[in-house]
Amino acid sequence: MEVKIPYGKNETISVEIADKNLLGVYATKERQPIDDEKKAFAAVLQNPLGTPPLREIAKEKKNAMIAITDHSRPNIEVKALPYIIEELKAAGLQEEQITVMIGPGSHRPAYENEIKDKLGELYGKIKAVCHSAFDSEMVDLGTTSFGHPVKINKEFYESDFKIVLGTVLPHPFAGFSGGGKMISVGIASGETISSTHRPVIIDHPQASFGIIENNPFYLSSLEMAEMAGVDFLVNGVMNEEEQLFYLQAGAVEKAHRDIVSSVKEMFAVNVPDKADILVVASGYPKDSNLYHVSAMGICAVAGSAVKDPCIKKGGRLIMVSPMEDGIYNHVYYDTMAQFSSPEEVVEVVGKYEDFEPGHHRAYGVAQVLSDYNVVMAESCLEEDVFKKIHMDTAVTAQNAIDNALIDYGDDAKIAILLYSHRMIVKYQPEVV
Repeated sequence: MEVKIPYGKNETISVEIADKNLLGVYATKERQPIDDEKKAFAAVLQNPLGTPPLREIAKEKKNAMIAITDHSRPNIEVKALPYIIEELKAAGLQEEQITVMIGPGSHRPAYENEIKDKLGELYGKIKAVCHSAFDSEMVDLGTTSFGHPVKINKEFYESDFKIVLGTVLPHPFAGFSGGGKMISVGIASGETISSTHRPVIIDHPQASFGIIENNPFYLSSLEMAEMAGVDFLVNGVMNEEEQLFYLQAGAVEKAHRDIVSSVKEMFAVNVPDKADILVVASGYPKDSNLYHVSAMGICAVAGSAVKDPCIKKGGRLIMVSPMEDGIYNHVYYDTMAQFSSPEEVVEVVGKYEDFEPGHHRAYGVAQVLSDYNVVMAESCLEEDVFKKIHMDTAVTAQNAIDNALIDYGDDAKIAILLYSHRMIVKYQPEVV
């Protein structure tokens, strides 16, 4: 059987798998895109959850700042910003009083073309700045009830009116992205980000894909949003083509919980048998670099946040991703490379007192590598890049599959996961 695997933004790669080997090809259950986006934005901005309408609460404000996600997230911004700014102008604010802040967390700063993509027709009309977790001036707001330090961008905090904008997708620690995560990660300091990404959170049973109840990461993020004084949240859910199919706005917790309750089941992917070989395409935009493929490919299907992986212990994970943007996070890469085995990474990094953004990814990936063999296929990166961090490579996805069948036997079972960054995937045997 021929299977087409997503590769980058607009490409696919075809592989052939015998019917006797193929357990199935799995993806999320997508919904119908919103027909009239203008009407949808008007509805949530004028009738938000838990707050008065946006234009009403923005009246008499001296300025406004909108914190947005970076290029590693779906681009809701190019759709939403014109409607948000229209409401702010209706409240009396002028364009020169409005600033957009890209919140990349500990990721690299946004390139100019990425800022242009996010702002669209507003590029050059609205001021845009990029937060840095390491170089921006921060304000210290104390600690959350979970003991996490709250140090966030001072310019955002001192803005007279504060809006956060982003998308909602499954997340390994927060349960779902969006909500308060723009504060706890997007515009936070490296110290704050590190505090919520330590092994005590990574290994917490409630800090997991699709779980927000009693989740220390999620709850601490909500506290940070309240401490930061966020006035208004706009979050939405988009499909692989970045078409919007769910939208909500208003108070941070109420609006975000509404989205989660409405779309949670859509992201659930149940695989009825455990595979010997798992072929994974994390999907755009999460397949553009090693760091994000490691998170939303490797850890998303077999990490500690996955309650029951759909691959047998000792099985093989084959990642199919271009990773044209390189390593991306060198703390992650250098930490993985300095130890002789994944087990040593887990043992040593798990005891680190001084935790930096990227250490959490090394810890999580090393946990997976301790139990499974990982092969990177079709990557733009050199073979030696992967060998240094205890991973194998294959020139093509087909080579990787053929070699896996040699190693695991002619009757080995293969499952294929498409757009794993959109999944809450687990082994769930069928009830007879």
